[in-house]
Order: sequence, then C-alpha cells, then structure tokens
Amino acid sequence: MEAKLEAVNERAVELIALAQDLFGPMSSEWTYDGVAFYDHQPHLNYSPDTGTVQIWLSLRALDDEFQRDFQLAHEVCHLLYPSVALDHPVEPKANVVNEGISTYFSVIAVNLYHGEDAAEVALQSLQSFYPRYYFAFLQVSSLLKKDRDAVKKIRSVQPMVNDLTFDDLRACGLSLTDKEIESLIEPF
Repeated sequence: MEAKLEAVNERAVELIALAQDLFGPMSSEWTYDGVAFYDHQPHLNYSPDTGTVQIWLSLRALDDEFQRDFQLAHEVCHLLYPSVALDHPVEPKANVVNEGISTYFSVIAVNLYHGEDAAEVALQSLQSFYPRYYFAFLQVSSLLKKDRDAVKKIRSVQPMVNDLTFDDLRACGLSLTDKEIESLIEPF
C-alpha cells in the first residue's frame, strides 16, 4: 500500500504541473496535502481546521492504474480553482466549465499514460454512463478547439471558474455565442 501511495503522489505532482501549464496557476488559499484512497467517490476533501485539501480517490483506483490516472487528473484540476472557500467551507454546485475542464484533463491524462485506445474507452464510458460529464467535456473540448489557451484566458479574468459570469466570458474575447456561454456557466 505504501508503494502505491508514493506512486500516486508522484503522479499527482506531474499532473499538477501539466494542468497548470495547460490551464493556468493554482488559485487557492488551501494547502495541498497529497492523495489518499477511501471508500468514497473521488473528490477533494477539505479540512477547514487545518486549511488543507487532500485528493481522495476511490478504492477502485488502488489497483487500477487507468482509474487512478482518470480520477486523479480530474481532481487535480479542481485543485487549481477550488469551489470551496476557506472562510466559507460549504461546497457550492459546480458549473459545466468547471467539470468540463476536469473531465477533459482526465482524458488527456489517460491518453498520455495509457494511449489513444484507452482514451477512447474513457470517452465511450463517459458518453454511455456519465452523459452530464460527457456534455461538459464536449463544451470544453469545443472551447479549446477554438483557442487552445481559452481556459488560461478565462482564468485571467476569473481564476475561480465556478464564479464565472456571462460578462466574464464575454470579456475574454473568445468569440463565443451567447448559447455557448450559457452552456459553459450553467449549473452542473
């Protein structure tokens, strides 16, 4: 177990660097405190008393490197722009762009570490079993096809993507239609 935990924490460091390169720097008052495995769905576990946040992966990811990398990449992106404030630790609902960036990055990580066929399996699974995540993925994929630096541009206007407004997205100069903007900021 110790070796697996060490390996997943090393992978997290790699993925954090890649995510920041693609999507901009971490904008967080929380201190990142590593990865752990629990019998829960993957998520960020916030500890307001210590000001730390930890990535919790499901036990399914313990012995399945595909799941580990998919889940880890998703949660790494949430570290960049946490939806929970340290002074108000109640988690609000995410928006489409928030979950879309994280899902998009999961597919990138699977492709990077496991190849194109594995990334295609991930996309098919999303489409079949997690249509809302697939929808969010498609919105962000379309956005990044228009401008590969779109997320960086968005985050330069509003670093916390969960707080994006229609006017914020319009101010980014991304030539988005009103419908595209509405799709990106709608509640997840």
